[in-house]
Amino acid sequence: MSQQTSSMEKPVLTEKSTFKFACGDTLPCFTQCCRDVNIYLTPYDILRLRRALGLSSGEFLHRHTQHFLAGSTGIPVVQLAMNSQNLYCQFVTPEGCRVYSDRPWACRMYPLDLGNREGEYHLIVNHEKCLGLLEPNVQTVGEYLENQGVQPYVEMEQAFQQVLPPGFKPQKSLGASLGKLLFLAYDLDRFAQLLKDRKFVSFYELDEALLLEAQEDDEALLKLAFQYVNLQAEELLSMF
Repeated sequence: MSQQTSSMEKPVLTEKSTFKFACGDTLPCFTQCCRDVNIYLTPYDILRLRRALGLSSGEFLHRHTQHFLAGSTGIPVVQLAMNSQNLYCQFVTPEGCRVYSDRPWACRMYPLDLGNREGEYHLIVNHEKCLGLLEPNVQTVGEYLENQGVQPYVEMEQAFQQVLPPGFKPQKSLGASLGKLLFLAYDLDRFAQLLKDRKFVSFYELDEALLLEAQEDDEALLKLAFQYVNLQAEELLSMF
């Protein structure tokens, strides 16, 4: 998110650290954190959001995101699109978030963000911009993250980060090819179309048990997409 404190105001927190925070519609700053911010979406974010909205992954990407392949690396970047008229998130209302149960990982983390090392966190705003930090509700970072339902998002993102071989370094010559491959994890319905071809499934030796589960379960489908991307990435990288 774009509203961040300076590095001098970012003490390192751990899961055992305590902080004050509570949010509600009685606060004057309610929903201001949903305006003019950069919210980067993960494949799992998109899975949850498009399912909540009853959209295909392609429709969701077209209507609600800005996405591109970053520079020479070709790594996909997917951002939640803001309302062009008022710069608010398209899902926020005066009463709050209309997709709250399926809100993105970054929104669940707020007002926290990941630190530079595993297990470390920091606050991304101060009490001048977020009055919720002055509320008397004290909790540990671990308690807060558990209450926000962050863990499934963390696990899916860790799985996505492992689709590229260890030691992978982006190469300019791989940019578009690799980016389009990785983007399949975001456009999950397009991947599902590939699975309808039995020759495709047989050729890539995809996990049959996971394949059956994926027919009924979106999370299993996403894991299968990760498996396919990993196989293809290894093949692609072996050519260079």
